[in-house]
Amino acid sequence: MSLNKKDINKFHENGFVIIKNFLKKKEINKIFFQMEEMIDIPIKNISKKKFKSFDEKYLYLLKKNKILKSHFYDLTKLLDSIVNIAVSKKFLNVGKKLLKSDTILVDTPQIRADHKSDKRFLPQHQELNQISKDVISFWVPLVNVNKKGGGIFLRPKTHHLGHLTFKNSNMSATSDSRKRQKTVDKIFSKNKLKKYKSIYPSLNAGDAVIFQTFVFHGTTPNKLDRIRWTYISRFNSINKTPYLKNARSTLRIPYDADYNNII
Repeated sequence: MSLNKKDINKFHENGFVIIKNFLKKKEINKIFFQMEEMIDIPIKNISKKKFKSFDEKYLYLLKKNKILKSHFYDLTKLLDSIVNIAVSKKFLNVGKKLLKSDTILVDTPQIRADHKSDKRFLPQHQELNQISKDVISFWVPLVNVNKKGGGIFLRPKTHHLGHLTFKNSNMSATSDSRKRQKTVDKIFSKNKLKKYKSIYPSLNAGDAVIFQTFVFHGTTPNKLDRIRWTYISRFNSINKTPYLKNARSTLRIPYDADYNNII
């Protein structure tokens, strides 16, 4: 799969592009098959109960043994179905084309699970603490998502503003998320920034939102009874990577760095 000129223009103009049916049903089914095979190991060690679904198994493990749930969660990113997708031809072709490079760095792909009783969410933020200043992120739901049930939301064209600093922007977006979102909303309520409105795309399982470093994006809480499973992967450009240019640099650029001065 390759991007056409229209997709590329949208990406550079808006800071993101949505590609429908990027992950095929067969690929999604394999991810769920492997995750269920893996979760069955801790489940069988603590219960003889029969479960109706993979979601039910995950929520049961979460309730009965949070440590084993975390162990399962930690290992999902190492499943061959997860890793193979990140280095598949279609992902690499898109990453290289948008980063304008024949050589890119593949960051660890991951699976994210958001359930109804989990009040955590990611307020809008820019993609900091990465290896390079130039990063392409893939956010691919494995189930259908929309504004009503909860999903991703973005502010188109905010990447043109560059790196914006504000209260608590020098730490992870997971820190004090509700206050963080209020801070971001206040910033974009100012006259000069009012034009940057958030959008909440409706996506089918397998549709990919591909966005770049500085576009503001976040997720809303999952309001549905089923779990919101999402596939996430990132590609870093080898250019504008301080770790390759400065012996004192850390692997990941700190949150409090001035990204606008990274060359």
